[in-house]
Amino acid sequence: MRRITFALVTFLVLALPATTRAEMVRFHFVPVDAAGTMRYVPCGPDGATGELLQGFGMRRQGYAQTPRPTHLVTFRHPIGRNVTVPLALPEGPPSVATRADRMVYSYGTFSVEVHFVSDGSVDVIYNSGFLRPLVMP
Repeated sequence: MRRITFALVTFLVLALPATTRAEMVRFHFVPVDAAGTMRYVPCGPDGATGELLQGFGMRRQGYAQTPRPTHLVTFRHPIGRNVTVPLALPEGPPSVATRADRMVYSYGTFSVEVHFVSDGSVDVIYNSGFLRPLVMP
């Protein structure tokens, strides 16, 4: 009985990432000028604008679409300068969580994470939530 249970659990652990629809897409921004303006830099495989992560981040592929910014948000980067990042945020008020190196805007199942990288750049990660396909705002 233990062997069957172990085999079933092993199968689910290995098969679930391949079939899960939880999707995240990451975009990378670098500073353009001293005013803190940021621009997209391709970060996906084969020069794609973004990097799509599926199945708990185990499958990575290029993401060619760029989200249409709805807000230009200015943050104080931990390196000590202001940066203005274009974000595609859904309508409605988010709950905001602040960490030393990131800010997370949560809209129920959908979230937008702004991660401050130590070199002065910024990663923006759009997360569709568990078992949901990514739909950009």
